[in-house]
Amino acid sequence: MRATTKTVALLIGVAAPMAVVAPAADAQARPAWVAYHGLTAAQSVERVRQLKDQGFRPITVNVSDGERYAAVWVKGGSPSNWGIWQDMSAEAFQQRFDQESREGAQPVSVSATGPGDSPVFTAVFEKRRGKFLAKSDLTPDQFGAANKQAAGQGLALTSVDVYGTPDDLRYVGVWTVNTGGAWYYTYGKTREQHEAAFYAKKKQGFRPVKVAVAPDGTYTAVWRNDGVKSWAHYIDMTSSGYQKRFDDLKRKGLAPVQVNAENGRYAAIWQ
Repeated sequence: MRATTKTVALLIGVAAPMAVVAPAADAQARPAWVAYHGLTAAQSVERVRQLKDQGFRPITVNVSDGERYAAVWVKGGSPSNWGIWQDMSAEAFQQRFDQESREGAQPVSVSATGPGDSPVFTAVFEKRRGKFLAKSDLTPDQFGAANKQAAGQGLALTSVDVYGTPDDLRYVGVWTVNTGGAWYYTYGKTREQHEAAFYAKKKQGFRPVKVAVAPDGTYTAVWRNDGVKSWAHYIDMTSSGYQKRFDDLKRKGLAPVQVNAENGRYAAIWQ
């Protein structure tokens, strides 16, 4: 794609001995939210219509596993300032990107699934100002180079997903003006390597703010040192496992802010 210019802990997987989250003291003040996963394309379209009519807007979207959709929506915001699209080929995604860019909108959440030569994209665009960079169909080496390019321009990785096949991974990313301080990224990490990165970055005051599951089962993550105290991060969940964590954390006052899946394995972040 072309560019335009309080203690917190983590629990990874089902039995890994890691973090649990402290309940958020300000949960009552947070906006209403809705999340879903595992929807077919038709079910997703219907859900989008319902939530838009109810005054919600999407903040993160994911497509995986033969076009199954997941998303998180929050209450508020003008419906004329954002749009959500799904079931796009690479060409259709590029056309949508070009049109939205001409109208002053930027991609804020992009996801893709399927092989590199015939992927399916979904994306959320919002009308906003500021420099940004968006690229898709990146090999791992190209993704690493894009991160260096973006960081050199004062941008930070704010949306990422991995698609393709286990022996031909492709990345799609969005980088926007960095207003949140220090950030770091890791990619191509096995579950064990991701867990090790979590502990290493946590000691330095970082937490995961984005996570993506690749077709080969590896993980890509964005880490930030932003001072947020109440959050949770789980990976390697089945659909039912994700639902259980969802229910448990909702009772603690935490809402999902990002969800990602591939090959039936879910990863998510709450705060």
